[in-house]
Formats: sequence, structure tokens, C-alpha cells
Amino acid sequence: MLMAEQSAKTDLGRLCPDPFLIVDEDTGEKYYGGSQSWFGRNSMTFAGCGIIAAANTVRALLCRYPGAYREARGNLKTLGNVILTKAEYIKVIESMYRRMFVAELPLLNLIYDKGNYKYGSRLLGCVPPSLGMNSESLVRGLLRYAENRGVLLHDVYLSAAYVEYRKGLEFIREGLDKNGALILLTSFNRHPVTLYRGNAWDISGGGYESEIKTHFSTITDIIEENGEPLIKLSTWGRAATVPYRVLHAAWQKRLAYVSALIYFVPKRSRALYRADMRKTALFTPISTLQSVLGRRFRS
Repeated sequence: MLMAEQSAKTDLGRLCPDPFLIVDEDTGEKYYGGSQSWFGRNSMTFAGCGIIAAANTVRALLCRYPGAYREARGNLKTLGNVILTKAEYIKVIESMYRRMFVAELPLLNLIYDKGNYKYGSRLLGCVPPSLGMNSESLVRGLLRYAENRGVLLHDVYLSAAYVEYRKGLEFIREGLDKNGALILLTSFNRHPVTLYRGNAWDISGGGYESEIKTHFSTITDIIEENGEPLIKLSTWGRAATVPYRVLHAAWQKRLAYVSALIYFVPKRSRALYRADMRKTALFTPISTLQSVLGRRFRS
């Protein structure tokens, strides 16, 4: 039996009943966070998972911090609406996609979009239309996007490769407490997840097994199952779960070299904002070197 959700979210919802609930105003269908399938172009759908994870995480933050919501402008403020519709969410993520750096490949993106080809099609095989995003480009893009819309954010980043069991778990709890959600980047390592068929947020019904690789998702909660921490995720507009011990085991591999956990807090400090923008350049080199060495640096 699943026990009650952890207290890390008890304050969440001062503005929003459920920050991960998105409602289709035409059909009434409800989603648990956004889905990259909502983008208007195939190239955007292919590489849009980072934008979705960023939007979900910022929405949780704006729901937790009324001051940040009051300062937010434009599409960023929309993310803090008490009830967020699918149409509103799509408008926001398309704005974020245009202004945060997503490395589409010229010509290939046109072929995918104009020809309406999907990744893995018979014609194009596994030639991608985009290089997508890494943690560096996502954090820099989101910090800049939020700053241009009235909110200064501070990122808190943890390289997941070879992280100690307790340190990773404590970081997730800390992010849920301070942000209300975390961005999870799964690199070239793989880990299974259980996806659920019922109500978008409900994990009490039947689920089916899938696998995540080279994907951004959103950590929304920690639940205790038989005394073990179970991580709840939002991905593709649905709820998913993965036992923390399974997730942690997937980080103990060299292929996890750019896997990461990231959360944000509002900070009224332009000096800290500038420092954060500079330090992102170190994310990839440090995590890559850790992977080559097969161990973490002391921190």
C-alpha cells in the first residue's frame, strides 16, 4: 500500500490547488504536467522534453512563492495561474522554446517539419532533427527567460553520476521542499519507469513498464512504498514512478555522466544571477571528468 505523500509538499498550493494539474478546456481531460507532444512541430516534439520539465518546475515554484508570482510578467506569470489550461500552457512552452536555446539542425528540422516525418521513420532512420538541450543550456536559458520576465532565479544543481545514495535522496527532498519540484535529466544511462493509464496524476491504478534514456522529466514527489522511497514523476503529461534504489543504481555508471538533478529558488540578487550564469559552463566538463575517472569529486 502507498502511504501518505511526504510533508515536502504541504505548503504547495497556496496559489494553485495542484501545480501539476493542466486541464484541456475543450474536452475536460486532465494532465499531470505538460507533454512535449503538444508542440506544433515535429522537431520541437523531438527535443522539447527539457522545456516541459522547466515549465513544470517553474510553475511549482510560482505556486510556492507568491512574491515571485507577483513579480512575474507575460507568459511566465501565466504559469502561476490558479487553474492552468492546456492552451495557456502551450502558449508558454512555445515562447520558452523560442527563447531558450534548443539546438535544432538546419535542413533536417525542415525535412521533419515540412514532410511531417517522425524520428525513427523508414526514410530518416535515427538521424535526429535536433541535438536538444543539456543541463547547461537548460539552466542558462531558463535563468535568462525568467530574468527577462521579472523573476531572478538561483539554480541548485547536483551531478547525479556516482552520487551517494543518501546524498541524492536528500537533494530530492530538499528540492521538493524549496521548489516544489525538480528537473531530472537522465543521460545515456537507462532506468525503468512505471507509467499509469488512469487519471493523469493517479498512481493507484494499473501501470505498465517503460524505459527512460536521454530525457528530461519532472520529479514531483517522494512516496513511501513498503518502507522504500518511490519517486513520482511527470512525463508526457502523465504520472510515472521509479523506485529510488533503481534510479540511484542507474547513476552508478559512466553513461550517467551528464545525468543531473536541478531545482530553483527565487533570489533578488543580480550578482548571484550573473554568478549562476557563469558557473553553468562548468556543468558538462566536471560531470564528464567524473565519469572518465569513475568517481565523484569531493563536495
